[in-house]
Amino acid sequence: MSSKPHDLRPAHAFPLAIRGRGLIRAFYVWACLIWIVGVIVRLTVRDLSPSTLLTAFHYATPTTVLFLLAFLLAATSLLLRAPRQFCSWCLLGMIVAQSAGSHPLGVINPTAQQAGPERTALLWNVCHGRMGWEQVISELKTYDADVYTLIEAGKPTEEMREMWKRGFPEHDVTFLGGEMVLITRGKTGDIEFGELGTRGQYRLVELNDAGSEYKVMLVDIHGRPNYCRRPSLDRLAELLDENQSMPLLIAGDFNTPRESPLFQPVAERAHNAYDAAGIGFQPTWPWPLPLLTLDQVWGNAGIRFSSCETGWSSASDHRPVLVRYQCMNPEP
Repeated sequence: MSSKPHDLRPAHAFPLAIRGRGLIRAFYVWACLIWIVGVIVRLTVRDLSPSTLLTAFHYATPTTVLFLLAFLLAATSLLLRAPRQFCSWCLLGMIVAQSAGSHPLGVINPTAQQAGPERTALLWNVCHGRMGWEQVISELKTYDADVYTLIEAGKPTEEMREMWKRGFPEHDVTFLGGEMVLITRGKTGDIEFGELGTRGQYRLVELNDAGSEYKVMLVDIHGRPNYCRRPSLDRLAELLDENQSMPLLIAGDFNTPRESPLFQPVAERAHNAYDAAGIGFQPTWPWPLPLLTLDQVWGNAGIRFSSCETGWSSASDHRPVLVRYQCMNPEP
């Protein structure tokens, strides 16, 4: 008689265990493939490819996602009892984390010598007031900014006009169309309306604030991931060339990650506020786990940034961006 102990587990337990391990292995293979393709695209064509599918894949796999996916693959390696792969994925995850945000800085030194008073500007895509306009206004007022540049801020109905004027009685409220609203302590002058490519728009507003004259440009570029942003950003570069005679502050939802090489023409003519004086965690979308820096503030040589930081709010899927800046006035 055999002395070997009997395995009392039910017969169906073995197929279940085998099937579960097979699913884990299949997930591991597919996740590896996604990670490898994501890295190759990010190191080569990025969002410069004529293929809109590759562009969409590039935007869907930012460095934060690649970092998290690497450590998820490391954990999966432990389940598959593969210690070497575990160490490799941990190392790759740390390499991705180290390289995140290593795009070249496009800082332009202002040529003027005299700086005006420091001002604050807040950029925020308020997502059509999805959590209620009262919450939006309440949070905006906590920043006490001199200039508010708002995207997706509602249609110019009489009810909306009264709401904004009631919320900011000491500011000048200007509806610019395209659900863009400018709220400022200064006085607005001429307004220029225009398109950025085929799916983007801008509003260029002249401001007179305590005797200083400068321009503010609001930008909103279409957010579909397979839309080519090159025409929009090339047109923005042309507008920068046309408006170098006075200080120009540019704020908007670019729907393009800051590290995109498509920003190169813009970076040759202006400097990004976060690159110049950024503080804290930069990504602005989507709340509550932001992965991409879509909302950005730029300035030409007539603007000097002293700080740039992003806030946190559940009132929108975008984080607000607050900058402090000075207009560089030419010497008399």
